[in-house]
Amino acid sequence: MDEKEYTLVEHLGELRKRLGYALGGVLVATVGCFFISEWLLHVLRQPMETALQLAHGETAKFMVTGAAEYIVCQMKAALVAAMFVASPWILYQVWQFVAPGLYDHERRYAGMFIWAGAFFFCAGGAFCYFAVFPTMFEFLVESIPSDIAMMPSLEEHFSFTLKMLLAFAVVFETPVFIFVLSIAGVVDPKTLGQYRRYVVVIALIIGAILTPTPDWFSQMLLAGPIIVLWELGVLVSRLAVKVGGTPLRRRGAVDANAPRDPKQPAG
Repeated sequence: MDEKEYTLVEHLGELRKRLGYALGGVLVATVGCFFISEWLLHVLRQPMETALQLAHGETAKFMVTGAAEYIVCQMKAALVAAMFVASPWILYQVWQFVAPGLYDHERRYAGMFIWAGAFFFCAGGAFCYFAVFPTMFEFLVESIPSDIAMMPSLEEHFSFTLKMLLAFAVVFETPVFIFVLSIAGVVDPKTLGQYRRYVVVIALIIGAILTPTPDWFSQMLLAGPIIVLWELGVLVSRLAVKVGGTPLRRRGAVDANAPRDPKQPAG
């Protein structure tokens, strides 16, 4: 552990520096992703376009309501893609901010935190795209009466789609952040286990609110991953405490291994 005492101003200064580095990495990645933004838009349009064409024929398509709407969508797609590409760099800055509060032997988890965090972040976006979008958009399109032609706005569709991707990506980070909080002593497995019933209820409520379909399968498609990720986080927390010990035990081990002052009497 870094023995230096940091003031509130120093903590805020370090936080600002890490945020600046993270935003700088996202900006660089955004510039790079803008060159493939046309392909990104095509990929992100695919689930809704498939649902539209199944319900209304091959002529179904998106519409734009302004001259700059398409390029704005390209910029949004590039920005969100950059967050996924730069996720290891962002998580590295998060680790650099919390690392001074950890012991030296705990800092070896840096690589695990960064790459596991990036994996779960991207896995959340992939789950949303491949598992949630097809079912959700199919229901939304089929619920429209046949005498009403649906021509969704490109900008509104992409705003909703990108928010959903980021929301799932953040939710999938649950096990990683529970692990960090566990080794830092902020949470413990026993306390996490006591909140299991509340997590299940909250997950079902979130699934009911965010899922536009009334059937239980679609709701569980959202609630299920939240519950599984929570249980995975509890398991990771138990392993972290079992291997590394509680904060007090770790502190005692560090003090016991520290060199003793020869002038200080034993005992």
